[in-house]
Amino acid sequence: MVLVSLLALVLGATPASAQPPSPPPPPPTNAADAAAQLDQVQREAEALTEEWHAAQDTVDARQAELQTLEQAVAPAKAAVDAAKADEEQYRQQLDAVAMGTFESGNLDQFNALLASGSPQDFLDQMSALETLSADYKAALEQLSSVVDVTAKAQADADAAVERAKTAADEAKKAEDDVAARKRDAEIRIDQAEKLLERLSPQQRRERNGPKEDAPDVPITGTGAGVEALKAAATQLGKPYQWGAAGPSSYDCSGLTSWAFKKAGVTLPRSSSQQARVGKAVSWDNMQPGDLVFYYSPVSHVGIYAGGGKMINAPQTGDVVKYQTVSSSAFSGARRL
Repeated sequence: MVLVSLLALVLGATPASAQPPSPPPPPPTNAADAAAQLDQVQREAEALTEEWHAAQDTVDARQAELQTLEQAVAPAKAAVDAAKADEEQYRQQLDAVAMGTFESGNLDQFNALLASGSPQDFLDQMSALETLSADYKAALEQLSSVVDVTAKAQADADAAVERAKTAADEAKKAEDDVAARKRDAEIRIDQAEKLLERLSPQQRRERNGPKEDAPDVPITGTGAGVEALKAAATQLGKPYQWGAAGPSSYDCSGLTSWAFKKAGVTLPRSSSQQARVGKAVSWDNMQPGDLVFYYSPVSHVGIYAGGGKMINAPQTGDVVKYQTVSSSAFSGARRL
């Protein structure tokens, strides 16, 4: 599976546009009023649902980061222990060299001269003294190097622990945020479903619009987008459901996530985060398989099918279907 740049995309904060839901409008007194309110509430519910998905993306990323950092803590601490053991070993070696030098009496050239019985004896003692001095210097240099390694290992371990603690705090904060977003979304979803129940069958049909056929040109080509489009086409007619990601029902980003996963690409779960992957495509240059986004901030997504149409999961009470791409709602497209 190809993971589309998720950590860099998701580790950022929940979209700045995320706001608590506005107070609900007064209950409608008739079906016509319910129909008038439904579009607004539907939009708010979808936007909040997508913020919920984005918050969940953040939770997943923070938890993955925490797991990675926690795995790094144990090796860092082990490196500290090993470095300290090496440091102790070299300290003992240095002590032994120093003690040997002291006990031998070979402390300096003057002592060597006094202790000499002959010029050759003096030269022999000087040679031994130089050897001891070289050993002492080498041991001292080695100890200094090991002390530096120990200090760095300790600093790395401390930093790993601190990063893990920070990641744990951020994961907890992200979990709290996703819970809040979910509550906000559920409030609007409940309102939308109650409004939908007040509509007559005719009003529901009118709201969903006429059934549209597939583009005249068959799906051809290669690449992840085309494969995702083919996968999405197998889901036509399945119902829209808030927060669903298949295989029996979908919301908008649930459908695109499912379809691209079938093509070997793991997308972020929310439409707002999906709008950051791949490369930007203009309205005039869209090709089958491109992701199509609505509104600003982004809160709806579909897959371009060619001929000015896309496959998407439009709204509650509707099904996965082809729709003409709305130029007024269009806010961008991306190609993977």
